[in-house]
Amino acid sequence: MALQTSGQISLNDLHVEAGGSTGTQASMNDTDIRGLVSAAANSQMTFSSFYGASSSILSTTMTVGSYTDSNAYIGSTSNGFHNNRATGLHGANGTPVFGAMGSNSVGSIQSGATIAALVHNSLVGVRLVIEDNTALSNSGFTSLKVGSTTYLRTAAATFTSGVNSNVNSQGQHGTWTWGGVNSTNPFGTSGTVSITIL
Repeated sequence: MALQTSGQISLNDLHVEAGGSTGTQASMNDTDIRGLVSAAANSQMTFSSFYGASSSILSTTMTVGSYTDSNAYIGSTSNGFHNNRATGLHGANGTPVFGAMGSNSVGSIQSGATIAALVHNSLVGVRLVIEDNTALSNSGFTSLKVGSTTYLRTAAATFTSGVNSNVNSQGQHGTWTWGGVNSTNPFGTSGTVSITIL
């Protein structure tokens, strides 16, 4: 549910929209609150800059799957969700389908867009791949939350966009990557985890 587009907005309103509990401690510098408007840490913000901000593009659960790649990235393991060989995490060899999501539609980012992969790879870090029939840009959402860990779109180490050239291509893709070697795996190795895109 989006915040109102005029009138008074309280810090509690922002906190609740960002997924917090009403009446609990919050500050304008909290990652989830800043994520509503893609603001950097310690930046100046006004309450009116939050008019119309919405926290929910996707709210679902993931059943975590696992894949160990013995070819392109020898010994690397990916945990999370991957539903399309065309998004091959490691190049033309592709990656098999693993994991599952209750929903992978992110049409609020771009009409028809879906999540093709959301994983942690032991060498790459956390990677979000969104596919559609038209080009994707580095916009459309403010943050990705995996369990209790939040990743700001603007803090991604890399963003790439282009045409999938691997087998079974679904068209265009946008890929955001956070972290790198030795980054923390927010998915775990099995079970379920909550996924929210704001």
